[in-house]
Amino acid sequence: MSRPGALVLGSDFRALGVVRSLGRRGVPCALVDAMPRAAWFSRYVGVRARWPGSMRDAGLCDLLLDLARRRGLEGWVVFPMQDDTVELVARHRDRLGSAFRVPTPCWQVVRHALDKRLAYAAARRADVPCPRTWYPSCARDLEHLDVAYPVILKPACSIALQAATRRKAFVATSPVELAEHYARTAALVGTEGLMVQELVPGGGGGQLSVAAFCREGRMLVAMTARRSRQYPVDFGLSSCFVEAVELPELLAPARRLLELMGLSGMVEVEFKRDPRDGRDKVLDVNPRAWGWHALCQLCGVDFPMLAYRDALGEALPECRVRYGPRWRRLVTDLPAAVAEVRSGATSPLAYARSFAGPTSRSVLDARDPLPALGDTAVAAWRLATGKL
Repeated sequence: MSRPGALVLGSDFRALGVVRSLGRRGVPCALVDAMPRAAWFSRYVGVRARWPGSMRDAGLCDLLLDLARRRGLEGWVVFPMQDDTVELVARHRDRLGSAFRVPTPCWQVVRHALDKRLAYAAARRADVPCPRTWYPSCARDLEHLDVAYPVILKPACSIALQAATRRKAFVATSPVELAEHYARTAALVGTEGLMVQELVPGGGGGQLSVAAFCREGRMLVAMTARRSRQYPVDFGLSSCFVEAVELPELLAPARRLLELMGLSGMVEVEFKRDPRDGRDKVLDVNPRAWGWHALCQLCGVDFPMLAYRDALGEALPECRVRYGPRWRRLVTDLPAAVAEVRSGATSPLAYARSFAGPTSRSVLDARDPLPALGDTAVAAWRLATGKL
């Protein structure tokens, strides 16, 4: 009898990491996405389905259940790749659970990670530092905020702003600029959940993460990393150069926060080290596969396989982390490096040296070559349309 497969919602490079991890171990994989991207072209994908609407649309559940019946996907494990599909799966967990294995927790749990207002409240209860944050209810409230510029403006849930602008946040260096950003953002996504937050200074050296696999808040496996470069360079949509660095001081605060939230599955906790006081301040909690999770496989921790085995009720293997490898997404790391060289944050020689040592690539793989061609084509289209 064949093993159940994996139904992956999304087809970007993080989805590619999942299907390669599972496919190489004989796990069949299916993809659903609105637009074909890198993973769509992988040799490890046997079923592909286009969804013409938003990946947050509840109608997507109908498509998934229909796929289960028509393509024999009953009992497969669901892997949502982005915040919108995490929300969809969490909100409709019971319905989807009638046909699939759904390791994503229910919405009452997941919302405390996806909504930054709730995430920061949880961080305070868990005694985990976070940046100072204000929640203006309207434009008039901006005049009364006791802030030191620069600050950032961002929504509590960023998926709508990302879809509209390909950005997570805007930097304001003055009250006038803050008001302009607020008006623009409110026109795009509304005023609900708009946040003003202190800008924690520092570059990629202070962008840190804990990657973990959890079961009802208990951190079973974890490793740490430094997100050395991101794209765009100010508030990246995703990291583009990550180094596996041992940072044991991050594990205790991450453990407290995840235990309080009660999250299960793959989770990344993002921190920023504040050079003003040396404290590691939590920025985001991502209850899904993160962009650089393929690096963890090179370090001895295969998070997608852990999630798959746990969903099937199988025992988890012992994992020993090997620090030192790097991960790179070249298509965005090159423009990020050019921006850093122009600003003086790095030099061409330092960038060249970053290619030394064992490196996991986000897409390029001689054993599975077609995703590199597909990803390049998609990147070229986004660059031409200003959506990279």
